[in-house]
Amino acid sequence: MTLSELKAATGLDLWRFQLDNPTILGWTVVAFYEMAALACARAAVLRRRIGDTSPWWILAAGLCFLGINKQANLQTLLIVIGRHLSETGGWYEDRRTIQLIFSAVFALGLGVILIWLAFKYRGFFKLNRFAFWGVVVLGLFVGMRAATIDHVDEFLKINLKDEKWAWVLEITGSVLIGLGAIRHEATGGGA
Repeated sequence: MTLSELKAATGLDLWRFQLDNPTILGWTVVAFYEMAALACARAAVLRRRIGDTSPWWILAAGLCFLGINKQANLQTLLIVIGRHLSETGGWYEDRRTIQLIFSAVFALGLGVILIWLAFKYRGFFKLNRFAFWGVVVLGLFVGMRAATIDHVDEFLKINLKDEKWAWVLEITGSVLIGLGAIRHEATGGGA
């Protein structure tokens, strides 16, 4: 199978990489994500020096991914693939039900992952309240964003498409995590 045949078979021929938020605000959000990711990476290196493992690397990777996704808009790729599968699978008419199910499973999965991380690293988050609340805020943002992608907000008759809430949550979450990492570094890794 050639690359063009693979693209056509999966619906990838309907999507192309492009910058999604090439505005000052979009790049500002990316900068906050990446600065917080760097702060987390520095905290992880400091933590490794004292022979401890902590979720700083996980936080750094997650923030880095969110910053890249802010411009790459990878969720649109997921939408294109889903739309293509629904059309070729013959269940396009039932797409809203499938989207609602997907959103519920996604939200449940996200919640399970966040709860698992909170319990697995409870000592870490007890000492790093800023990082904890930053993760909560970004988890809320990701969950709400997924609801708008799948049109669940329309189904529930609430307006989540207003981008004002999105950048406030994104910047607040990344700043909280970044402050937690900086505080951690300032205290020598003890907090």
